[in-house]
Amino acid sequence: MAGEQEFDCDLVIIGAGLTGLSLACWLLELSAQKQQPLPTVHLLEPREEYHNDRTWCFWDSEYHPFRHLISHRWSHWQVSRGERSVSQSSEQAPYAMLPAGRVYQHAVERIESCSRLSLRQGITVEEIRDSDDGVLISTAAGQWRARAVIDTRPPDATRVDQKLGFWQVFTGYEIHCPGHRYDTGMARLMDFQRCNEHICFVYLLPLDQDNLLVEWTEFDPGGEWPDCQARLEAWLDERGFADYTVKRSESGKLPMMPVSQSRQQGRIVRAGVGAGWMRAATGYHFATCQRNCSELAGQILAAAASGHWHFHSTEARKHWLDWMDRVFLRALRRHPETAPDWFLDLFSATTAEQMARFMNDQPRWGDAVAVAAALPAMPFLRAALP
Repeated sequence: MAGEQEFDCDLVIIGAGLTGLSLACWLLELSAQKQQPLPTVHLLEPREEYHNDRTWCFWDSEYHPFRHLISHRWSHWQVSRGERSVSQSSEQAPYAMLPAGRVYQHAVERIESCSRLSLRQGITVEEIRDSDDGVLISTAAGQWRARAVIDTRPPDATRVDQKLGFWQVFTGYEIHCPGHRYDTGMARLMDFQRCNEHICFVYLLPLDQDNLLVEWTEFDPGGEWPDCQARLEAWLDERGFADYTVKRSESGKLPMMPVSQSRQQGRIVRAGVGAGWMRAATGYHFATCQRNCSELAGQILAAAASGHWHFHSTEARKHWLDWMDRVFLRALRRHPETAPDWFLDLFSATTAEQMARFMNDQPRWGDAVAVAAALPAMPFLRAALP
């Protein structure tokens, strides 16, 4: 084995977004639980500053290092189209909202409090080179030599199947609107709107009696990006939101598309969206990210204890669930005009707990059967064919 002086650190984590920061926090959690020393870890992050630029939402049913930072929970949620609506309710697995700003602040403070971890911001990795005894990471700011690398960067275009699925394009406002009259106990996950050949909906989370998070979302197969900001503002005007203040905004384009994956193993493995952790059929990512970061942190601690720096990629979800998602995405692309009714049928035919497990990537066979039975047979049988 190469001498200790030949390495700048044991491990480099490329990217300190949700996945990189979560992995660092899970390392701290597990090392304390197991009373096991931490390896030396450098996180390399391109952004120079963190901002409260997004929210992560999920069904809250599992422990993770950020659970105490959840700002809101809703035990009731709803999907609707026009006059038709379907509601579900669960006290055991409520729908939860976690502001990114809280995650960033908490994770950075924990990293700064540990001498074994180091966060370097404003650094973009240009090249990763593997060798028999280590990995060389090259950046404009210099080079790092590590025993292993976890790469959390998003996938490049060659690894995303853009012929199957959509870009989830959205713009959201957190607004102050005194007395908005929306039920503060009900999360509105999908209020489908009329769009030309696209699936589009309003996503509305009442934070309290005076504040809302409201987003306009479209599933776009590619090409011209929709102007979600203009459509969101038009919707607010139509609903009589005449006197409101925008406290914060967020926007994004998420690839609701399968990411090509190979069973990686060795000194360099992918993690996060680039490893297929984000659910192609939904765009949800947080709960799966936490489970996989926990598993990967265990592998890192085992490598540090044994001196054998060799990882294997984690399984984001069962392969049959990825197959179901591909069929679902193919059917949605062929029949966008009927998709809203499919979503309402899906929520109507399942229990809240079934939906929570299914959306959090932990369905049982009975959940999968209930989901399949809720959807129309012919469009999905055709979509299942090669």
